[in-house]
Amino acid sequence: MFDLFKRKPPPEPILRLLVDGTEACRFGPGDIPAEKTPSVRVDKGSTVEFVDAAGAVHRHALGDTEGYAHFSVRTNPNLAILGDCVVTGAPEYDPAALRQPGAYGIRFQPFFLTGATVDLAQFIGQGLFVRGLHFSGHVTPGNVRLSCVCDACATSFLLQSFHCGFGNCCYFYSASGRYTLIVGDQVEGCPAALSAPDPAALAALEQRFPDAPDGTTFRYDHPLRCPHCGAAYIDFAAHPGLRQNEYYGNHFVGLAPLGFDPASSAAAASR
Repeated sequence: MFDLFKRKPPPEPILRLLVDGTEACRFGPGDIPAEKTPSVRVDKGSTVEFVDAAGAVHRHALGDTEGYAHFSVRTNPNLAILGDCVVTGAPEYDPAALRQPGAYGIRFQPFFLTGATVDLAQFIGQGLFVRGLHFSGHVTPGNVRLSCVCDACATSFLLQSFHCGFGNCCYFYSASGRYTLIVGDQVEGCPAALSAPDPAALAALEQRFPDAPDGTTFRYDHPLRCPHCGAAYIDFAAHPGLRQNEYYGNHFVGLAPLGFDPASSAAAASR
């Protein structure tokens, strides 16, 4: 009869957040929807892992991140998980921290818990809006990094985005997917954000581009590729119509984008 008074073990978590292998927070079966906001010290080379009840692991390498990571992890009724953090030098979170010098955010690629009734194949090769890394009608601050996960090798990499509409520019990725060329939309043949290019004018412009540092070409339709395995991450060829509407350009954190000088190009062509 005394079994009635025995303490029941806590339910198994549906999701755990681990930072460098140490649990920072967990969600139980009743934590849908819910948000948890742990703050954890991180150093260069730290890793963040989201582990669900089935053992599926979504791992993110934080690269040169150093300081205190103030997380927000949110579960949703459709079993989608949204996570981000603000990195500062203080152990306590200040809601205004992202506006302070030296602070920056990291937005982790959303994912679904095992058992969610969603076709994950629909996200392969898609752009950052479809993947939930940017949101229409909401501008992503310039000091927010995106931690993406390759569809092919499942390895994470950090991107920095820039808004082409606000920057009056267009981006062109190298054939290797490693480098980004920024071109002002006032340059003849360069399409403005959300506008369709003129094929002939665009082709003429692309012929004026220098090669990337690795010897590959820059083109409007080249995909952004995983820096680890080379698989297309944003695959414009596989998703017709995507390129025109993907108005954030991207470059890898630690690898600055290149600029195109039309005057130098014209001078070189005349020699």
